Amino acid sequence: MEIDQVTGWAVEASRVALLLAGPALAAALVVGLVVGALQAMTQMHDPVVGQVPRLLAVSLAVLVFLPWLMSRWIAFAVEMIGSIPERL
Repeated sequence: MEIDQVTGWAVEASRVALLLAGPALAAALVVGLVVGALQAMTQMHDPVVGQVPRLLAVSLAVLVFLPWLMSRWIAFAVEMIGSIPERL
C-alpha cells in the first residue's frame, strides 16, 4: 500500500462526507440566517427561538434528501469495498 493510495482514499472519503453533509448544513445555514435577521429586527434574543427552526429544517432536509444520501453512501461503500483486492 502506497501513500498515494491512502491519500486518494482520504480525499474521496472527505469529498463524500462533504457531499452527504451539504444539504443539512445548507438548510441550517439558510434558516439560521433568516432567524438571526428576524431576531435582530424584533430584538428577541432567546436561543431556543433559533434552535427549533434549525432543528426542524435540518430534519426536513435529511428526510427529503435521504434516498439520494443513501444511494451516494452505498455507492461509495460498494466502490471502496470492491476495490480492496486490487489495491492491496
